[in-house]
Amino acid sequence: MGVASQDVSVAPPAGASTSRNTGLDRARAVAVIAMVMGHTLDAVLSDTARQSTGMLAYWSLRAITAPLFLFVAGWAFATTVQRTGAQGLTVWRRYLPRVGLLLLWGYVLRWPGWALEGLLAGRVEIWRHFLAFDALHGVAGALLIGSGVLSVVAGRGPRMAVMAGLALLFPWASPWMRQVVSEGHWPLALEQALVGRTSNFPLFPWSAYFFVGCVAGLGLAGVKRIPHWLLLLGGGTGMLGVVSLWGGAAASRWGDVVLVGWRMGLLGVTAGLAMLLPARLDGWLGPVGRASLWVYVVHLPLAYGWSTFPGLGSRLGHSQSAPAALGLALAVLATSLVIALSAKALHGRWRKRTRPSAARTAAMSSRPSASE
Repeated sequence: MGVASQDVSVAPPAGASTSRNTGLDRARAVAVIAMVMGHTLDAVLSDTARQSTGMLAYWSLRAITAPLFLFVAGWAFATTVQRTGAQGLTVWRRYLPRVGLLLLWGYVLRWPGWALEGLLAGRVEIWRHFLAFDALHGVAGALLIGSGVLSVVAGRGPRMAVMAGLALLFPWASPWMRQVVSEGHWPLALEQALVGRTSNFPLFPWSAYFFVGCVAGLGLAGVKRIPHWLLLLGGGTGMLGVVSLWGGAAASRWGDVVLVGWRMGLLGVTAGLAMLLPARLDGWLGPVGRASLWVYVVHLPLAYGWSTFPGLGSRLGHSQSAPAALGLALAVLATSLVIALSAKALHGRWRKRTRPSAARTAAMSSRPSASE
């Protein structure tokens, strides 16, 4: 997404490469397109159409769209930090504002305008809805943790080791964390962030996909001779093989670990295949991937609605055949891309106009006064 992967403002050190990672851009574009299509189909597809063979197969694969979204966000984040050489407070200065932006948009999208009276009255079910963690919240929380790690851990190898440990820790500790939170009187916001019952993507175990993306980004950055798509495809296939052979016996005890491992295998295969997309598509896929935050924010109100604004799900319900639902999904995707890319372009022009004035102000403030 990645979401956490907009163009960096930290200048790379001398000699650092600033060329685009086209493979990453392709994977990010695939992730956000899959998210938009999946949400729209979920909003309007009829119950009968959902039971067709093709849709059942698609629905089983749709389970990796959110993990892929988190994976590419972590991949982009770690790649950027490693490439720019950012450490210490530089990482915090760059990514804390982004964490805040992601959380802001996440909570704005969940604003319960349809139940303001209940929200102000403190009704728990309304506050659970408002504070639930979705994809943007999940990326924000994982980005906050990742920023803390990469700000204090230097070197590609140590960073990979810590991120790999976190990727294993979060699914492994998820059952214990659920039990601890359920037995204690935790603040509702923290409960929803960690393991919330009404959260779609709480930090446990969903952050694991972000951390695996960090491992992939850091690892691929050091590989020059072997095609990156081959490493992702091979690693994903190997993970699927391991889980298929030994996952069944461990599922009863390590259910979260097995499920995350299986999805990680699918992520590797999907990301590897995405990197094999034709280079002639880069002129389109690149901007789409880099505008993933904008596309995500725009498409949700169109598909599901926002506050008191009804989306397709409210207007049509689960009433559409597969071809009609697919057509609507393509329409939502096209509309989201037009709005998001236009808004991002306007924002970029505004930033270019404000940067020179900000630079002049900083230069003037750094000059000694006549009295000094």
